[in-house]
Amino acid sequence: MKPELRRAQKDILSYTSGKMGVSAVPGSGKTYTLSLLAASLIEKNVLKDNQEILIVTLVNSAVDNFSKRIADFIKDKGLPRNFGYRVRTLHGLANDIVRDRPELAGLPADFRILDENEAVRILQEKVDAWRRGHPDFEETWTKADVDAFKASQGWSRLLVDISNEFIRQAKDLAFSPQYIADQAEASDSLLLKMASDVYTDYQLALNMRGAVDFDDLIRLALRCLQTDPEYLARLQYRWPYILEDEAQDSSHMQESILRLLSAKSGNWVRVGDPNQAIYETFTTADPKFLLNFLKEPDVQCRELPNSGRSAKKIIDLANHLIEWVQNDHPAEELRSALVRPLIRATDPNDPQPNPPDRPNNIVIDTRKSDSEEEIRKVCNNVKSWLAAHADETAAILVGTNERGGAVADRLRSLGLQPVELLRVSRSTRKTAEFLSLCLKFLHKPSLRSLSDMFSIYYRFAVPESNQIEARIQTLSRMIMKFDPLEKYVSPTPAQDWRLSDSVQEISADLMADLEAFQICVERWMRASLLPIDQLILIISQDIFTEPADLALAQKVAGMLERAARTNPDWNLGDFAAELESVSRNQSKISGFSDEDLGFDPDKYKGKVLVTTIHKAKGLEWDRVYVLSVNNYDFPSLQSYDRYISEKWFIRDQINLPAEATESLQRLARNDPLAFLIQPGSATLEARRKFCAERLRLLYVGITRAKRELVITWNTGRNGDLQMALPAAALANYQARENNAASG
Repeated sequence: MKPELRRAQKDILSYTSGKMGVSAVPGSGKTYTLSLLAASLIEKNVLKDNQEILIVTLVNSAVDNFSKRIADFIKDKGLPRNFGYRVRTLHGLANDIVRDRPELAGLPADFRILDENEAVRILQEKVDAWRRGHPDFEETWTKADVDAFKASQGWSRLLVDISNEFIRQAKDLAFSPQYIADQAEASDSLLLKMASDVYTDYQLALNMRGAVDFDDLIRLALRCLQTDPEYLARLQYRWPYILEDEAQDSSHMQESILRLLSAKSGNWVRVGDPNQAIYETFTTADPKFLLNFLKEPDVQCRELPNSGRSAKKIIDLANHLIEWVQNDHPAEELRSALVRPLIRATDPNDPQPNPPDRPNNIVIDTRKSDSEEEIRKVCNNVKSWLAAHADETAAILVGTNERGGAVADRLRSLGLQPVELLRVSRSTRKTAEFLSLCLKFLHKPSLRSLSDMFSIYYRFAVPESNQIEARIQTLSRMIMKFDPLEKYVSPTPAQDWRLSDSVQEISADLMADLEAFQICVERWMRASLLPIDQLILIISQDIFTEPADLALAQKVAGMLERAARTNPDWNLGDFAAELESVSRNQSKISGFSDEDLGFDPDKYKGKVLVTTIHKAKGLEWDRVYVLSVNNYDFPSLQSYDRYISEKWFIRDQINLPAEATESLQRLARNDPLAFLIQPGSATLEARRKFCAERLRLLYVGITRAKRELVITWNTGRNGDLQMALPAAALANYQARENNAASG
């Protein structure tokens, strides 16, 4: 059955050749339209033998979505489902190119790609080594009146962040470690020297492993295309049409690759929404690449302005945010952060009509709440709402994974089981926490670590019951009395925990629980000399029974085995720390999350999902809560604002990652003073970029809501934060609208 199309969609589907840029508002059906365009081009028989339409998108779940849609469309046209197209992420495309001709990239045929966790471990190792050799560096930048120990802890993570951003930016600009090192010689900046040295050492470590990271993969793919004109020509023939999704998140390197591939045919369609460019702060993405493309004279500019996702009042609120930013934002530097087109509601006869407005379907809570109170109010509210809307979907959107974990825990305390789309789910965190505690105990056995391990062990080993917490407390206290420790973990006839007076008083079933745990601990201690992956599997087989937990244990074992190869001198304490970072939502286990596999909100009606606003992009729910809309999470370039990237222990509120990467941008512009600029100017520009991105992030949060929207804020840890300026402006607008409707 032929799909019904809007006028704007028909206009895009009339495309036959050349460059075209499409600005698509949230919920406008850009994936549907781009998939249909690919199928339409295939049906028009524009492809020759061995040619494909190349679709480049942002994340793996979108690859599956595009592939299925295009396959269904071309099947309806009587063509083979997998004929004439290829869908790839940028990293997937780069991998295809480099794997095809690794010699052009200077790589062996069996090169491997480091996962994110392993790359961070290597980076941390190189940063730590540099710190030991340059003890005066941190004193130069640290405030005089801060606690030295706390500052030292902050420095460790900050230097990794600086190095990571610097290396990513350098690779996106195709600057080699040697080139940067040569430039650093002409500078007296120790910050640049640090970043350059770590870049050199990090890349050397990758080379010694015959490995590349994900940023290398893209850089080397471009090198392959630039090195061999015949190979480039072959790929240009293979892909005569390139369709780029999420083009607002394109980077310098991505644009360079796609420009080369499309140079011969000139057929390049870029679809995106500059108002949804929310990754600029922590990637090399920049909406300027799409915005500049739309201004090129040979580009056909189109719009997808109609959206059937949200009720009209929610659309009006999102549009007002655009208009307020453009016309009334007090910081003129931010007035270009959001751009047109405004969102238009669909026509009455549209196949996706907008949901009807409900009474009071937008709530912007202007009342002060501290951080905990905000979570409490929102969780109580969503519980009441779900009770009356069992057939609808809801989401709580937060700024960080850590805050998402706190929200999820609060929901569970109210008897709700939230769906988590965080960096790491609660079940994964609990599994990682237990395995971390096991390794801590095996590394340095003590009664305290044994008791901590038991408290989580018992929750896995014993079915949930009303008495479980009381039983855990009773048995944990008893374990603490087994002094010396050997009395319990390695009992002998002379020293046996079963002979203790306190044990004689407990029931037979509690005694059986202690015996089962003791048998496991004794077995794990014997296995502690085995390779780390084997040890993890032995522990897991004793504890876990659910397939998901066993699958996760396999992932953990593989992750730690790779860490052992990278760090042959690691002990069990180091592996425990690695798992602790997962349990605290600071890192994830690659390939083990809904984010990697795709997510469908409609599968969770009657439940509440907890996720970050960043991860919510591309998704939608009937009722959406956007939390923490204060002047820390959403600053506006005001004198009283504070910024996440400006660490409390750094003097003069300097943003060191921004200062380090700004020198690379100046170098790319052939600025002769690239490394001689005084610190401060890059910090101010970083503030502007961050504030602009946060305006777009708020826009994304608002446009996730289909029927109802709630926006809240909190006063922060110290109680001194204010409601974010854009939220206050939206609250004033909403009050005027409500007064007009009631009057």
